[in-house]
Amino acid sequence: MSHTRYQTVPMTEAVEYDVVVLGAGPTGENMADRLRAGGLSTAVVESELVGGECSYWACMPSKALLRPVIARAEARRVPGLRQAAEGPLDTDAVLAHRDEYASHWKDGGQ
Repeated sequence: MSHTRYQTVPMTEAVEYDVVVLGAGPTGENMADRLRAGGLSTAVVESELVGGECSYWACMPSKALLRPVIARAEARRVPGLRQAAEGPLDTDAVLAHRDEYASHWKDGGQ
């Protein structure tokens, strides 16, 4: 298992790396992990959140928004559950579920 050390380097200090990965989306994360596992010193440059669009703006949040709608539709097809699934979705709860999936837009866990 590779151990990663994170550091912020002031712009005035010159540091040399074997590889610089631009972007810490899923591809950049995997590339940096494999490069480090291969023994190369690696820097990752990211202007937003580590994990990229899928984790914070696209895949995960959209799936979290769609899941309650799909689950309710499925529940309405099940005898004995149909009545419990009537009525509108709780929008605040659905959005809170999305926020949880997106780690409240904090990338410390990535």
